[in-house]
Amino acid sequence: MEPFRALFRPGRINSLQIANRIVMAAIGNKLADEGGYVTDQAIDYYVERARGGVGLIIVKLSSVMANARGSKNHMAAYDDKFIPRLHALATAVKRQGARIALQLGHHGNNSSHPRRQKGFPPGEQVIVGPSPIAYIETGVIPKELTRDEIHELIEAFALASWRVKEAGFDAVEFHGAHGKLISQFLSPYYNRRTDEYGGSVRNRARFGSEILAAARGKVGPDFPLIMRMDGWDGYEGGFTLEEAIEAAPLFAEAGADALHISAGASEATHWQFLTYLQESGALVHLAEAVKKVVTVPVITVGKLGDPVLAEEVLREGKADFIAMGRPLVADPYLAQKIRDGRSEDIRNCIFCNNCVGSGSYKGWSCTVNPAVLREREFSIRPAPVKKVVMVIGGGLAGMEAAKVCAQRGHRVTLFEKSSDLGGQWNIACQQEHKQHFATVTRRLQKEINETGVKVVLNTEVTKALVERRPPDAVIIATGAMPANLSVRGTDHKNVVQANDVICGTAPVGHRVVVIGGRHVGMEVAIALARKGKNVSLITRRKMGRDVRKAIRLALMSMLMELEVRLFPYFEVVEIRDNGVMAINEGSLFVFKADTVILAVGALPENGLIDRLSSAVPELHAIGDCLEPKDALTAINQGAEVGRIV
Repeated sequence: MEPFRALFRPGRINSLQIANRIVMAAIGNKLADEGGYVTDQAIDYYVERARGGVGLIIVKLSSVMANARGSKNHMAAYDDKFIPRLHALATAVKRQGARIALQLGHHGNNSSHPRRQKGFPPGEQVIVGPSPIAYIETGVIPKELTRDEIHELIEAFALASWRVKEAGFDAVEFHGAHGKLISQFLSPYYNRRTDEYGGSVRNRARFGSEILAAARGKVGPDFPLIMRMDGWDGYEGGFTLEEAIEAAPLFAEAGADALHISAGASEATHWQFLTYLQESGALVHLAEAVKKVVTVPVITVGKLGDPVLAEEVLREGKADFIAMGRPLVADPYLAQKIRDGRSEDIRNCIFCNNCVGSGSYKGWSCTVNPAVLREREFSIRPAPVKKVVMVIGGGLAGMEAAKVCAQRGHRVTLFEKSSDLGGQWNIACQQEHKQHFATVTRRLQKEINETGVKVVLNTEVTKALVERRPPDAVIIATGAMPANLSVRGTDHKNVVQANDVICGTAPVGHRVVVIGGRHVGMEVAIALARKGKNVSLITRRKMGRDVRKAIRLALMSMLMELEVRLFPYFEVVEIRDNGVMAINEGSLFVFKADTVILAVGALPENGLIDRLSSAVPELHAIGDCLEPKDALTAINQGAEVGRIV
């Protein structure tokens, strides 16, 4: 039996034949210009995934009304003027053998988020909802839609569907999940209406059902319509699985040719974008439950990049198609590699969620795939002049830079002062829920070996070493070291660094105070609480500052479940043998502790930058030695400098 026969069995949605069961879920950012027109960059992005063997690509949400754009860089389908650029995208993707659908949606009350309003004249982008219930994220109360406005929206969805068909797309997906407007109508929390659009599940599903029926009237009987819906909103008072089981047949009856079952409204994005903290395939049971009550194909989604798991889901009949978003951002050729028996070559998504939301590297990127939305410019081109390149530091930034330099034809030597490549990333890989992070270093080591990089371990580079055999170019990637606190008592025996706790080299007593409320502090607190420790977590600012929303939600949920005591906005002023002294709002508090753990960031190891600045003709510094950030920045900087040496 072929190992992935089910994944590569052809499928059908309505009249649409699809080559395999792998679907690219709608994911991306800044795929349009400020006018809403598809960019060449977006076409390159989707074409790369089509080349990689995906059966069906679902293009991220396009707006159906001019006063509900979602953002300046969202694609639009509310006017015929957008058809030519949409056609260019559809044609380019289909030329590679994939099928393509366009997702249509309306943000409803989510339009109150500042990022949705940014760049538009005040009041232009309307904030509407099924009922005047304050949006949890912003506190803004939307305007309640009238019946006439609902009918206007239904017509807008239908006309946009016609445009999608005219543009040459193979299908439409209506975004009825993740807290978008159709989802808000389904939600008993946001929909408090007493007319035919509120109350019972049938009534709350009426808006989505009427959109399907109206679209069917515009596109004809054979054009596939897909409804994306949540099997569970992910928060108390939201849409439940029992209600989804009731609503799904209503959507199928109204004209949906397939149902794409996700989870997590915007109030619970850790279920919308499953994080490294959650189990793979954690949403499959929702699709499985829906599949039992409908006859149309069901698409499942949620950490399904493991081909063995994806195949198992299909063979067991839990779903008909497997949707992947982030795994295909990480590796556009994932499907092809599975089909060719090269699963070990997949550039695995680590579900760090750096690609989700705002604030990503240079707008939008991927930790393990720096070429995202730079597919054309990031193709490897031979160096015009072959050089001898020394890379100092074998962490993620240094490994990526060494690999790319070698791919371009340079003669590269990578120096690492320890006995292993990977740097600080090796410590992260020892944490609970992060063992799979080691796939990043394993892949980079494999690629370094394949490209002929010479690796020198257990060697600390000095200026004298560089001057003995001067290279043409040096790339410094010496990383960072754990920071300390500038308070009295950090030299006490009861004070340890979080990294040492993670590595198991520091003893930890029963009463623990963790100082630092970002990723590492929160994760260490959770790990120790699970071991039965009595844990308090102190931070001088917001708990979870600079942590991605979905990951922060997951971490905070775990901390609360484990009854870790949380103390945001507490400034540590002294550490004593028996605990920690901290100030909050002018009052002094004492936290008793056997062990005090520091998780207060990192300091750059940048001494070589000045020492080598006049010793070599070409010098670059990348990664944490410039400014401690994250793996996303480190790998991207390594990829960039590797292309300019």
